[in-house]
Amino acid sequence: MVGVRVVAVAVVGAFLAAGCGAGRTARPSPPAPERMTATLPAPAPGRTASAGATPAENARSTGATGDAGAAGAAGDAGDAAVAPEWRAVPGAELEGAAALVDVAVAGPRDVWAVGYQASAEDREGSPAVVRWDGDRWREVPLDGGHGLFHVEAVSAGGPDDVWIAGNGEGAVAGRWTGRAWSWERPFGVAQDYRLADVAVAGDRVWLAANGPAGAVVVEWDGRGFRTAHRADGTVRAITARAGRVWAVGHDDGGPAAWLGSGEPAARVWEETAMPAIPGGRLGRVWQVSPSEAWAVGEVAPGPVNVYGRREGEPLVLRWDGSRWTRSPVPVARGALHGVTAFDGGDVWASGTDAAHPGQALLLRFDGTRWSAGYGPRLRAREQEPRYDVSADVGRTGIARVPGTGTLWAVGSVGWGDDEDVFVLRRASR
Repeated sequence: MVGVRVVAVAVVGAFLAAGCGAGRTARPSPPAPERMTATLPAPAPGRTASAGATPAENARSTGATGDAGAAGAAGDAGDAAVAPEWRAVPGAELEGAAALVDVAVAGPRDVWAVGYQASAEDREGSPAVVRWDGDRWREVPLDGGHGLFHVEAVSAGGPDDVWIAGNGEGAVAGRWTGRAWSWERPFGVAQDYRLADVAVAGDRVWLAANGPAGAVVVEWDGRGFRTAHRADGTVRAITARAGRVWAVGHDDGGPAAWLGSGEPAARVWEETAMPAIPGGRLGRVWQVSPSEAWAVGEVAPGPVNVYGRREGEPLVLRWDGSRWTRSPVPVARGALHGVTAFDGGDVWASGTDAAHPGQALLLRFDGTRWSAGYGPRLRAREQEPRYDVSADVGRTGIARVPGTGTLWAVGSVGWGDDEDVFVLRRASR
């Protein structure tokens, strides 16, 4: 994988598908799941980028090298000022073209990120799972016949309860117990279901998936899977906390959201009204409390371009306990891919800004309004790039470390066989 190059810059500083009412009976469950277990030595060492290595030695690592907060000449005339608290971090070595698409925190010194590697325009690639142990990023091996091509999401209940969701020939979920991976196939041998997200909440796990009949929410209760809800449309993300489950995505009319009860004795799913936003699509959701949740995505009514991207505008919706409303952001064109929060007065979102495509967009809500910050330029723009988007940020994800001010952001820059990953960190002040 071609190393991500950081150019220092001057410092200035759910889903609701139509027609789903409360208490609706789920359609028959999908095919019976399959299960496998693989035991690995602990800890899993994986491949590591040396903390003392030079940028050249770390050129194939999962994190941009360099100092994102250092003063210097701008890497491109259109670059925004870099937020000095965000710095690039070197990470574990991955193979070939790669991307990280999601990140989750299992503990103060235990962070997981997932995506894919060894990818190309004509090749599916293989899964990528990396872990921060407080000192460095390491790749975590996924032995045991998992069958995954890409990992789409990760969620952690703790260091010994980390779940990943991804897809190969079929949908696959994996659980890390601290010593071993166990592999689950929520839809059995069926190949027409795809997992989009996963959320761990205590002794239960929730999976968001899409199949031939539309969106599906699946629950794991420690013994097996059950279909919790089905609806038309597409589900992209799920979050669970304090007995409430939010799933978001889109349908033909725009953004969509479901609210479900996570209590075993009172499983009810209800439709929540959404603002009329044609072309709106929600890709991530975060619940702050029973009366506050945030969902992010984009408004892009047109088709995707040759690079699988849409020209649109960022979309942020806020749930206040009774309704969803749109929250304005100071970015005209772009998309949002991740959202997290310390509390209602400290909410963060990650994505892209079309005006500064070579930098990760890092939005912050302070309880009153959103402000925009930017990471460092991740790859120098070349006169004759392999692709038009070779220097542009493609995907991002963001997660907070509870009890601190620390945030992690991951993602990718470039496209196809010229795609590379990055890792950014905002340390506690």
